[in-house]
Amino acid sequence: MQKNAFNFSEVMIAIGIIGVVAALTMPGIVAHYHQKEYVTQLQKSLSQFEQAMQIIMFRHECTDIICTGAFNGTSSDAQWNKNFEEEITKSIKIIKTAKNGIAMEPQLESAPLKPEKTKLSIQADWRSTEGFKFLPPDGVLYLVIPKNCESVPFPNLSTIKNICAEVTIDVNSLRRPNQYGRDIHKFIVAQNGHLYPMYGREYSNATTGSASGSSYWRTNPELCAGEGLLHQAPDNVSGDGCAARIMEDGWRMTY
Repeated sequence: MQKNAFNFSEVMIAIGIIGVVAALTMPGIVAHYHQKEYVTQLQKSLSQFEQAMQIIMFRHECTDIICTGAFNGTSSDAQWNKNFEEEITKSIKIIKTAKNGIAMEPQLESAPLKPEKTKLSIQADWRSTEGFKFLPPDGVLYLVIPKNCESVPFPNLSTIKNICAEVTIDVNSLRRPNQYGRDIHKFIVAQNGHLYPMYGREYSNATTGSASGSSYWRTNPELCAGEGLLHQAPDNVSGDGCAARIMEDGWRMTY
Protein backbone atom coordinates (compact mmCIF):
# COMPACT_ATOMS: atom_id res chain seq x y z
CA MET A 1 0.00 0.00 0.00
CA GLN A 2 1.50 3.33 -1.10
CA LYS A 3 1.66 6.12 1.53
CA ASN A 4 1.41 9.79 0.53
CA ALA A 5 3.65 12.28 2.33
CA PHE A 6 5.15 15.71 1.86
CA ASN A 7 8.68 15.79 0.63
CA PHE A 8 11.30 18.10 2.12
CA SER A 9 10.89 20.87 -0.44
CA GLU A 10 7.11 20.96 0.04
CA VAL A 11 7.52 21.24 3.80
CA MET A 12 9.98 24.11 3.37
CA ILE A 13 7.60 25.90 1.01
CA ALA A 14 4.76 25.55 3.54
CA ILE A 15 6.98 26.89 6.33
CA GLY A 16 8.00 29.79 4.12
CA ILE A 17 4.38 30.69 3.41
CA ILE A 18 3.54 30.56 7.12
CA GLY A 19 6.52 32.82 7.83
CA VAL A 20 5.41 35.38 5.25
CA VAL A 21 1.87 35.44 6.63
CA ALA A 22 3.20 35.84 10.17
CA ALA A 23 5.51 38.66 9.08
CA LEU A 24 2.58 40.47 7.48
CA THR A 25 0.12 40.05 10.35
CA MET A 26 2.34 40.22 13.44
CA PRO A 27 2.99 44.01 13.36
CA GLY A 28 -0.74 44.68 13.29
CA ILE A 29 -1.36 42.28 16.15
CA VAL A 30 1.41 43.86 18.23
CA ALA A 31 0.17 47.39 17.47
CA HIS A 32 -3.38 46.46 18.47
CA TYR A 33 -2.10 44.95 21.73
CA HIS A 34 -0.19 48.12 22.59
CA GLN A 35 -3.20 50.29 21.79
CA LYS A 36 -5.38 48.24 24.14
CA GLU A 37 -2.65 48.50 26.79
CA TYR A 38 -2.43 52.30 26.47
CA VAL A 39 -6.21 52.71 26.73
CA THR A 40 -6.46 50.44 29.78
CA GLN A 41 -3.63 52.29 31.52
CA LEU A 42 -5.25 55.62 30.66
CA GLN A 43 -8.51 54.54 32.29
CA LYS A 44 -6.66 53.53 35.46
CA SER A 45 -4.64 56.77 35.51
CA LEU A 46 -7.75 58.92 35.20
CA SER A 47 -9.48 56.99 37.96
CA GLN A 48 -6.48 57.35 40.25
CA PHE A 49 -6.23 61.12 39.80
CA GLU A 50 -9.97 61.73 40.09
CA GLN A 51 -10.15 59.66 43.28
CA ALA A 52 -7.35 61.81 44.67
CA MET A 53 -9.37 64.95 43.89
CA GLN A 54 -12.43 63.53 45.64
CA ILE A 55 -10.33 62.64 48.70
CA ILE A 56 -8.95 66.19 48.84
CA MET A 57 -12.48 67.60 48.64
CA PHE A 58 -13.68 65.24 51.37
CA ARG A 59 -10.75 66.11 53.61
CA HIS A 60 -11.50 69.83 53.28
CA GLU A 61 -15.26 69.23 53.61
CA CYS A 62 -15.77 70.92 50.22
CA THR A 63 -18.32 70.18 47.54
CA ASP A 64 -15.98 71.33 44.77
CA ILE A 65 -12.23 71.47 44.20
CA ILE A 66 -12.26 75.29 44.16
CA CYS A 67 -13.09 75.39 47.85
CA THR A 68 -10.00 73.34 48.73
CA GLY A 69 -7.57 75.90 47.29
CA ALA A 70 -5.54 73.05 45.80
CA PHE A 71 -4.96 74.93 42.56
CA ASN A 72 -4.52 78.47 43.86
CA GLY A 73 -1.18 79.68 42.61
CA THR A 74 1.16 79.40 39.63
CA SER A 75 3.27 76.49 38.42
CA SER A 76 6.49 78.36 39.23
CA ASP A 77 5.34 79.40 42.70
CA ALA A 78 7.33 77.50 45.35
CA GLN A 79 4.54 77.78 47.91
CA TRP A 80 1.95 76.31 45.54
CA ASN A 81 4.29 73.44 44.70
CA LYS A 82 4.79 72.74 48.40
CA ASN A 83 1.05 72.96 49.17
CA PHE A 84 0.06 70.72 46.27
CA GLU A 85 2.69 68.14 47.18
CA GLU A 86 1.23 67.98 50.70
CA GLU A 87 -2.28 67.52 49.28
CA ILE A 88 -1.50 64.92 46.64
CA THR A 89 0.79 62.77 48.80
CA LYS A 90 -2.06 62.34 51.27
CA SER A 91 -4.23 60.97 48.47
CA ILE A 92 -1.83 58.99 46.22
CA LYS A 93 1.23 56.96 47.13
CA ILE A 94 4.12 58.69 45.35
CA ILE A 95 7.69 57.48 44.92
CA LYS A 96 9.16 60.47 43.06
CA THR A 97 8.35 64.17 42.63
CA ALA A 98 9.81 67.14 40.78
CA LYS A 99 8.69 70.62 41.68
CA ASN A 100 9.64 74.28 41.64
CA GLY A 101 11.80 74.39 38.51
CA ILE A 102 13.11 70.81 38.49
CA ALA A 103 12.75 68.40 35.56
CA MET A 104 11.31 64.94 36.22
CA GLU A 105 13.24 62.97 33.58
CA PRO A 106 15.81 65.21 31.82
CA GLN A 107 16.74 62.41 29.41
CA LEU A 108 13.16 61.60 28.36
CA GLU A 109 12.11 63.09 25.00
CA SER A 110 8.55 63.14 23.71
CA ALA A 111 7.19 63.24 20.16
CA PRO A 112 3.96 64.40 18.50
CA LEU A 113 1.59 61.84 16.99
CA LYS A 114 2.63 62.68 13.41
CA PRO A 115 5.37 62.78 12.34
CA GLU A 116 6.34 60.55 15.26
CA LYS A 117 10.10 60.91 14.70
CA THR A 118 10.00 64.65 15.44
CA LYS A 119 11.03 65.51 18.99
CA LEU A 120 9.16 68.24 20.81
CA SER A 121 10.81 71.26 22.36
CA ILE A 122 12.13 71.09 25.89
CA GLN A 123 9.10 73.05 27.15
CA ALA A 124 6.72 70.29 26.07
CA ASP A 125 8.01 67.12 27.66
CA TRP A 126 9.37 65.67 30.90
CA ARG A 127 12.63 67.61 30.60
CA SER A 128 10.55 70.71 31.28
CA THR A 129 10.87 72.43 34.64
CA GLU A 130 7.28 73.70 34.49
CA GLY A 131 4.65 72.60 36.98
CA PHE A 132 4.50 69.87 39.63
CA LYS A 133 5.40 66.38 38.42
CA PHE A 134 4.97 63.10 40.29
CA LEU A 135 5.35 59.38 39.79
CA PRO A 136 3.29 56.74 41.68
CA PRO A 137 4.45 53.10 41.98
CA ASP A 138 2.42 52.11 38.89
CA GLY A 139 4.84 54.03 36.65
CA VAL A 140 2.47 56.77 35.45
CA LEU A 141 3.91 60.26 35.09
CA TYR A 142 1.68 63.24 35.93
CA LEU A 143 2.42 66.89 35.18
CA VAL A 144 0.09 69.37 36.93
CA ILE A 145 -0.10 73.07 36.03
CA PRO A 146 -2.53 75.14 38.15
CA LYS A 147 -4.96 77.51 36.45
CA ASN A 148 -6.51 79.15 39.52
CA CYS A 149 -9.91 77.61 38.71
CA GLU A 150 -10.59 80.30 36.12
CA SER A 151 -14.19 80.55 34.91
CA VAL A 152 -14.84 79.31 31.38
CA PRO A 153 -16.40 81.68 28.80
CA PHE A 154 -19.50 79.50 28.25
CA PRO A 155 -20.39 77.77 31.54
CA ASN A 156 -24.03 77.20 30.55
CA LEU A 157 -23.07 75.02 27.58
CA SER A 158 -20.96 72.47 29.45
CA THR A 159 -20.52 70.66 32.76
CA ILE A 160 -17.14 72.42 32.89
CA LYS A 161 -17.61 75.71 34.77
CA ASN A 162 -14.03 76.35 35.83
CA ILE A 163 -10.63 75.17 34.65
CA CYS A 164 -8.60 74.55 37.78
CA ALA A 165 -5.53 72.87 36.28
CA GLU A 166 -4.03 71.28 33.19
CA VAL A 167 -2.80 67.72 33.62
CA THR A 168 -0.53 65.78 31.27
CA ILE A 169 -0.44 62.01 31.79
CA ASP A 170 2.18 59.60 30.47
CA VAL A 171 0.69 56.19 31.17
CA ASN A 172 4.00 54.27 31.00
CA SER A 173 6.65 56.92 31.88
CA LEU A 174 10.06 55.88 30.54
CA ARG A 175 8.75 53.18 28.21
CA ARG A 176 8.31 53.98 24.55
CA PRO A 177 6.85 55.46 22.44
CA ASN A 178 6.68 58.62 24.62
CA GLN A 179 4.29 60.03 22.06
CA TYR A 180 1.33 62.37 22.40
CA GLY A 181 -1.84 60.56 21.42
CA ARG A 182 -0.40 57.13 22.24
CA ASP A 183 0.94 56.99 25.79
CA ILE A 184 0.82 60.74 26.59
CA HIS A 185 -2.49 62.62 26.94
CA LYS A 186 -3.76 66.04 28.03
CA PHE A 187 -6.64 66.90 30.38
CA ILE A 188 -8.08 69.72 32.46
CA VAL A 189 -9.35 69.53 36.03
CA ALA A 190 -12.80 71.09 36.37
CA GLN A 191 -14.52 72.53 39.44
CA ASN A 192 -16.11 69.15 40.24
CA GLY A 193 -12.71 67.45 40.54
CA HIS A 194 -13.16 65.45 37.34
CA LEU A 195 -10.69 65.31 34.47
CA TYR A 196 -11.95 66.25 31.01
CA PRO A 197 -9.90 65.62 27.87
CA MET A 198 -8.60 68.71 26.18
CA TYR A 199 -10.29 69.43 22.83
CA GLY A 200 -13.22 67.15 23.59
CA ARG A 201 -16.89 68.07 23.25
CA GLU A 202 -17.29 69.43 26.78
CA TYR A 203 -14.01 71.36 26.59
CA SER A 204 -14.89 72.88 23.23
CA ASN A 205 -18.39 73.89 24.37
CA ALA A 206 -17.02 75.48 27.53
CA THR A 207 -14.18 77.40 25.88
CA THR A 208 -15.61 78.40 22.49
CA GLY A 209 -19.38 77.93 22.77
CA SER A 210 -19.66 75.06 20.27
CA ALA A 211 -18.25 71.62 19.52
CA SER A 212 -16.71 72.64 16.23
CA GLY A 213 -13.79 74.50 14.76
CA SER A 214 -10.18 74.43 15.87
CA SER A 215 -10.95 73.56 19.51
CA TYR A 216 -12.67 70.22 18.78
CA TRP A 217 -10.82 67.10 17.66
CA ARG A 218 -13.51 65.95 15.20
CA THR A 219 -13.34 69.16 13.16
CA ASN A 220 -9.63 69.90 13.54
CA PRO A 221 -7.56 67.03 12.09
CA GLU A 222 -4.36 68.54 13.50
CA LEU A 223 -5.45 67.50 17.01
CA CYS A 224 -5.95 63.76 16.38
CA ALA A 225 -6.48 63.10 12.66
CA GLY A 226 -10.14 64.19 12.73
CA GLU A 227 -12.52 61.25 12.31
CA GLY A 228 -10.21 59.50 9.85
CA LEU A 229 -7.07 57.43 10.07
CA LEU A 230 -3.69 58.86 10.94
CA HIS A 231 -2.09 58.15 7.56
CA GLN A 232 -4.81 60.27 5.92
CA ALA A 233 -4.21 63.24 8.24
CA PRO A 234 -1.87 66.20 7.63
CA ASP A 235 1.77 65.91 8.65
CA ASN A 236 1.42 68.08 11.75
CA VAL A 237 -0.89 66.08 14.03
CA SER A 238 -0.02 66.99 17.61
CA GLY A 239 -2.00 64.25 19.36
CA ASP A 240 -3.23 66.77 21.94
CA GLY A 241 -6.87 65.88 21.22
CA CYS A 242 -6.48 62.11 21.16
CA ALA A 243 -7.63 61.52 24.74
CA ALA A 244 -10.93 63.13 23.73
CA ARG A 245 -11.16 60.94 20.64
CA ILE A 246 -10.43 57.77 22.62
CA MET A 247 -13.08 58.55 25.22
CA GLU A 248 -15.74 59.76 22.77
CA ASP A 249 -15.15 56.72 20.55
CA GLY A 250 -16.03 54.35 23.40
CA TRP A 251 -12.56 53.99 24.89
CA ARG A 252 -10.98 52.80 21.66
CA MET A 253 -7.87 54.00 19.85
CA THR A 254 -9.37 54.15 16.35
CA TYR A 255 -6.63 56.04 14.54
